[in-house]
Amino acid sequence: MVSVYVGSTKGYSGKNLTVMGIGQRFLKDGLKVGYFKPFGRLPVKIEGMLTDKDAWFIHRVLMLKDPVEMICPVVLTQDLMVEGCRTGVQGLQEKVLDAFESISKGKDVVLVGGAGTIESGGFLDICGFDLIEKLNARVLLVDHYEKEFYLDAVLDVHGRLGERLLGVILNNVQAGYVEIIQDMIIPLFERKGIHVFGVLPNDGILGSVMIADIVEALAGDVLCCRNKTDSLIEHFLIGGMQVDRALEYIIKTRNNAVIVGGDRADIHLAAIEATTQCLILTGNLYPNEIVVSRAEMRGIPIVVVRDDTYSVAKKVEYLSRKLRLREKEKVYCGIRLIEEKVDFKRLYQALGIVV
Repeated sequence: MVSVYVGSTKGYSGKNLTVMGIGQRFLKDGLKVGYFKPFGRLPVKIEGMLTDKDAWFIHRVLMLKDPVEMICPVVLTQDLMVEGCRTGVQGLQEKVLDAFESISKGKDVVLVGGAGTIESGGFLDICGFDLIEKLNARVLLVDHYEKEFYLDAVLDVHGRLGERLLGVILNNVQAGYVEIIQDMIIPLFERKGIHVFGVLPNDGILGSVMIADIVEALAGDVLCCRNKTDSLIEHFLIGGMQVDRALEYIIKTRNNAVIVGGDRADIHLAAIEATTQCLILTGNLYPNEIVVSRAEMRGIPIVVVRDDTYSVAKKVEYLSRKLRLREKEKVYCGIRLIEEKVDFKRLYQALGIVV
């Protein structure tokens, strides 16, 4: 049995998506696959058992049959957080190892999903570096490429893990960096003994945000078209310019939301006529009835929020970095991307798997 720990040097880098994409390919190639997440941060009760929300979703996507209670043995509840900080919690590492042993029975490969960063869980004595050794796992790093900071982080992990590091997948690569990665970054890693298994380009759908998630994150008030809040937003435009300029940008940009003060009726109407996907009105200012009526006719949700325009723009930028696993369109888009861009032949060779 081979265990593969999918980790990262920073949060929200694409670990869950990578686990699902690789898991789907392993299953398609006839391997008996297990999935395991030692430490989760999103508590949820399933069939009366506490587990992690993301872990449960991945378990279902891969259509696995292992017991719910074994998928994610340690879930960070408020009580566990307090106990871990004040007095420490005994026995968590043993709990993780017992669950992993149960999951791994009869499997060819077990994919182990890291939490947050590879150091996460250290205050509970279950950080990634410790578990990698205990689980005798090989490590696949998935991270966004961020110039020299990324290089230093990967090289640091390589220094600590040595041959346990299988290699890396570079995720969410902007078009402007592709040539640099091909000409400089990949040769550097290969020279250091770090395989690069794939370069995943930036994808508009993967970076999109559901309107319902925007409403939840901003505590917004939906004035109309609540049935349209499952739409995905790929781009956010700030409506602080002249109407003709705003109209030009809105028309050119697909699947956009316009963030604008609630008192700018001229921008509101222009955005609606240009068929924006959503209007986010800031400053807790409500639009007039004409604006609401036009938006309703066009099927465009209007969301009123308390924050100012700058604060809202920063919050939605943060949201766009996170993959909400309930957004199935994004999940299956990502799985297809991994199938196309990851060198599975090389990955199998590195793992010693013959299919």
